[in-house]
Amino acid sequence: MTKGRGSDQNQKKSKRKRKKAKRRRRGFRLTREGKIFLAVCLGVGLAAVNTGNNLLYLVLGLMLSLLLVSGTLSDLVLWRVSVARHLPKRLFAGVPMAVELELHNRKKRAPSYALEVVDLAVGETEAPRRCFFLKVRASSTQRAVYRRAPAERGWLRFEEVVLTSRHPFGLIEKRRHRRCVGEALVYPALVPVVLSEIPGLGAGRDEVIDAPGRGADIRGLRDFREGDEARAIHWRRSAALDRFVVRERSREGRGRLTLRLDQARPEGASDEWAAELERRISRAASLAQAALADGFAVEIVVRGGRSPMVLGGGPADPIFRFLALLQPIEAADAPEFPPAPKNAFVHEVHEAPIPEAAE
Repeated sequence: MTKGRGSDQNQKKSKRKRKKAKRRRRGFRLTREGKIFLAVCLGVGLAAVNTGNNLLYLVLGLMLSLLLVSGTLSDLVLWRVSVARHLPKRLFAGVPMAVELELHNRKKRAPSYALEVVDLAVGETEAPRRCFFLKVRASSTQRAVYRRAPAERGWLRFEEVVLTSRHPFGLIEKRRHRRCVGEALVYPALVPVVLSEIPGLGAGRDEVIDAPGRGADIRGLRDFREGDEARAIHWRRSAALDRFVVRERSREGRGRLTLRLDQARPEGASDEWAAELERRISRAASLAQAALADGFAVEIVVRGGRSPMVLGGGPADPIFRFLALLQPIEAADAPEFPPAPKNAFVHEVHEAPIPEAAE
C-alpha cells in the first residue's frame, strides 16, 4: 500500500510538471492595440445590450471574429517551425560576435509571416537583440544574424529560443518555446600589451626547438610526403633505401616563456579581488598571444596545474581555452606551483600598473 501511494504521488507530480512545461512552451498576450480593440468591443457590447440594436450586435460579432481569426492565424504561423543556431568558433569576452539563426518552415503549403526569434542564453531574462523574419515560404529555410557580446569568459550555453508572432492584425502576440541547445567557450578578453614590459625577456634567448620547422639544423630524416619540397630530398640516402626520404629541420625559436598566474583567493577577499583576477587572466592571455607571435614557446602555470606548451608561431587557442576554464581556489587548500621547464623564462603575471597622469 505504501508503494502504491508513493507511485501515485510521483505520477501526479510528473503530470503537474508536464502541464507546467506545456503552459510555458505556449503562451499569448494582448498587445497594446489588442487591449484597445478589446475595450472597444466591450463598449459596443454594452451599447448593444442597452439599446437592443441588431446592427450593434452584428458589429460586435464581426469584431470578436477578428480576435478569433487573429489567434488562429498566429497559431498557424508558429506551427511546424524549427530553429537552428550557428555559433562562431572563437569568442572573446566583451567582443561582439555574429550569431546566425536558421529558421525552417516545415509546413508543406502554408508560409509563415512576421516571425520574431528571441535567443536567450542560460541565466538571461532579456534578449539583447532579436531576429525578424518577414516571410518564410513553405518547406523553405531562411537565415538571419544578430550580434551578441559575451559579458564574461567561460561556457556560454543556450537551451531554447522563443518564437513570437503578431500576425495578421497585431492584436494578439502568440509565443512558442522551441528547444535549441548549444554552447560555446568564451575566451578571456584581450588587452593591449607589449613584450618590452617583461624585463629581461628575449636577451640571448634564441634557441633551437625540437620540432619540425625551417631552421638551419637537421632534425632527422623521414619518408617523403605529398607537399614536401624537392630540394629537401636526401638523394644519396633515398638511393640506398630505394625510397624517397627528406631532411627534416628543427624549428628556430626565441626560447620558452612561462607565465605564472596565482588564482588562490586570500581569506576574506572582497569582490574587487575577483575583478582583479579577471584582469590578470586577460593580461596573461594577451601576453601569451604576443609572445607566440614573436616566436616564443609559451605556457601558463597556475597552482596545481599548467596549460599545454604552445610552440612559437602556433595558435594560442590551447592557452585561451585553459584560461577560459580557470577557476579561483581557496588559499588554504591551494597547492604549490608546478616546476617550470628548464631554461624557461618565468614571469609572474600581475595587473598592469596604472600610468601616472602627466603634469
